[in-house]
Amino acid sequence: MSEEPTPKKAKLDWGLTDPSEPLTRKDVIAFQKEALFRTINKHRCREKSLEKQLEVCGQQSAEIREQYASLYAMVTALANKILDLSKEDQEAQKLCNTILEGDGKEVLALAADFTVLVEKHISEDEPSARQSPGEASWNKQLHQLEAAKAELSAHNKQLRKEISAIREHYQDLIRRYDREDSDTVRRVFKLQDSLGEGNAKDATEASPANQSEVTNTATGDEKEEAVSKMEHELQIQDLNDQIELLKHTLKDLESWKASSGAEIARLRTEITSINSASEQTNRGIQNDREALLQKLDFTTKENAELTQANDLYLSKFQQMVQEKEIFTNKLSMEFQTAQDALKKHNAMLEKDLVRIRATRDELTSKIAIMENQKPKSEMLADLQKVLDLQKERIEKMENKSVEATNDAVMKELQDLERAFKELTQFAHKKYSDHISQESIVAKLTVEKTKADQKYFTAMRSKDSILIENKNLSKNLHKSNELINQLKEIERTLQSKVESLNKQIHLSQSNEKRLMESSKAVSLKIMDLTSELGKTKKVVETLQGERAKQIEQDARLESNIHSLQSQNSALKLQLSQAENKAKKLHKSLVSNGGDNSIIAEELDNFRTIVYCSLCSKNWKNTAIKNCGHVFCEECCKERLAARMRKCPTCNKPFGSADLLVVHL
Repeated sequence: MSEEPTPKKAKLDWGLTDPSEPLTRKDVIAFQKEALFRTINKHRCREKSLEKQLEVCGQQSAEIREQYASLYAMVTALANKILDLSKEDQEAQKLCNTILEGDGKEVLALAADFTVLVEKHISEDEPSARQSPGEASWNKQLHQLEAAKAELSAHNKQLRKEISAIREHYQDLIRRYDREDSDTVRRVFKLQDSLGEGNAKDATEASPANQSEVTNTATGDEKEEAVSKMEHELQIQDLNDQIELLKHTLKDLESWKASSGAEIARLRTEITSINSASEQTNRGIQNDREALLQKLDFTTKENAELTQANDLYLSKFQQMVQEKEIFTNKLSMEFQTAQDALKKHNAMLEKDLVRIRATRDELTSKIAIMENQKPKSEMLADLQKVLDLQKERIEKMENKSVEATNDAVMKELQDLERAFKELTQFAHKKYSDHISQESIVAKLTVEKTKADQKYFTAMRSKDSILIENKNLSKNLHKSNELINQLKEIERTLQSKVESLNKQIHLSQSNEKRLMESSKAVSLKIMDLTSELGKTKKVVETLQGERAKQIEQDARLESNIHSLQSQNSALKLQLSQAENKAKKLHKSLVSNGGDNSIIAEELDNFRTIVYCSLCSKNWKNTAIKNCGHVFCEECCKERLAARMRKCPTCNKPFGSADLLVVHL
């Protein structure tokens, strides 16, 4: 908005001549200078208003920059979020990176694509139900508010136009008041003395250098008094007409001000009611949106928990299957190794048994030979000793624990074998010694002891084999029990696996149901968005048509108002002109048809207003160097003809020294 014109400064003393004296060159120069000053003041007022507008525009641009910065930050945050969400979409990532790294022009160019991407993610992530009747009413109210907003904007434009028209009208009035208050204008256009006919002819026939000085002589006292009286009456009549015109315009402006004030108050009440209704609708929409978001969060959390439980059960099941396979493989390997070891041991025992039987047969044959050689009493004594020894050893063996391990038995066998070897070596040694003393007896005793030892070792090996067979049977029984336990564990695991499969099937069915519901909701959202877009387009077209209609109506009303004001002003001017013509006619009739005074005034006016070179164009171009005023065509013709001197004072000037003035 431009400011009002500044108050006028104190009037300058132009050194004007007495109104009773003829118009001089000094008066004309003062008139031209004051016209230049009025033009300069007008441009100064415009400059101040433009400076004020520039200041307001700077503040608005700063606010717009702040809003742009906040919006750009919000867009970059949204681009970062969408970049995280769309990791598989290469085009979306490229678009988000361009928005994050580009400047404002690139962001503005990609605004449509980014809006489509955001709407896509919103339609995928935000489920919503069908439009409820409350939402339909809210949308209807929103459309009504948008229509009211368009109407108010059109009315605001119309009010701005009317305000600018009023401002121009007041500026014109102030300019006219400045001209009316000007002494130089009053001195030039309202002469107090009449001009003579002879001096007027001399002024028209004078050279261009002396046409700016106007000289005349006074006529009779009666004519002067009559002319001054008539001019005074005409001036009073003009002032009265202007006052009436101003009163009429003031009444129109007051009525228009009252109507516009009432309209503004009504619009303010409508705006407050619209704002309150829009706030209520926005609050309800926000509450529904929050409820839907909470429901969506709950369903997503439940789905995530079900997927986690499903993954946990699957991992446990796979781990148990792997452990079962490892345990069965390990058990089968251990059983196979134990079975192979037992088979090898049985084969070795069978070989030992065959060897022992062969030695037994040899010993029996030797014993038979010895029995034939020895007496029966010695043989019985030896047998009794052998039996005693066997009983002692059997008792010792029975006293030992039956539950000795295979390693202990093998160790004992090795110790026995080692002892047996040592004993045999010792016996051989003794036997060799005894042979030297008693060849045949010692030989038989040694053979008898060997037979006893072999018999005893055979008995001991038989006992160890029996013990080992018992241990193997116990191990087999334990392995059977372990196999039964593993079978029971397998049954329990199978039942658990079945229950887990049931839970997995249930979770999958729930997930499918949720996916189907989300797809249905997304389809509903897409349908609703398409319907909303169509309705928005229809509403926008209707609003545009309504705004155009409102603007056209407002324009027609303003045209009608301006035409009415122009009509009233023209009527007043017509009535004033008729009154002035009647008065002039009366004055002419009273003076006997003498119009020489008016002709002289017209000639003086022509000499002041029209160019002194061509006498047909208005003076509208001033020379800055000397202040003389001519028409624009004459100045250009003189510059084109290289006549670069003022026709009045012969001062040189150029095209840059010309200044446009408005008389």
